[in-house]
Amino acid sequence: MNPTFAYAIAVGIAAATLYGIARTLGRRDAENDEVAFGPPCEIQVLSRTQLGRGRTLVVVEVEGKRLLLGSTSSEWTALADLGPVGATVAVSNDPFGPIDAELARAIQASRSKRSNN
Repeated sequence: MNPTFAYAIAVGIAAATLYGIARTLGRRDAENDEVAFGPPCEIQVLSRTQLGRGRTLVVVEVEGKRLLLGSTSSEWTALADLGPVGATVAVSNDPFGPIDAELARAIQASRSKRSNN
C-alpha cells in the first residue's frame, strides 16, 4: 500500500471523527448544559407582519415559549419573550398592546438600571 494513500485515509477518518464530535458537542441543552440527542426542537411561526421593505416582526413558538423577533435584510433580533404558550392573553382591539407593554417594561428596567449606577 502506498504511504501517501494510507496517510490520506488516516486524515479523512480523523476529520470525520472531529466533525462528528463538533456536531455532537455543538448541540447542548440550555437548562442543564448536557448534550442534546435527537431531532432539534421545532419552531412554529405564529404570526408575521411586514413593517416595510425588508423589515418584519415575527411571533414564534419554540420550546413552550412565545418570542417576538424582528428581522431586517441583514439580521434577526429577539425583541421580547412573550411568555409561555399556555399563558392567557387579554384580548384587546389594539394589536400592538402587548408590544407596547413589553417596550414600557424594557424602558423602565433601563431607567432603574441607570439610577442604580
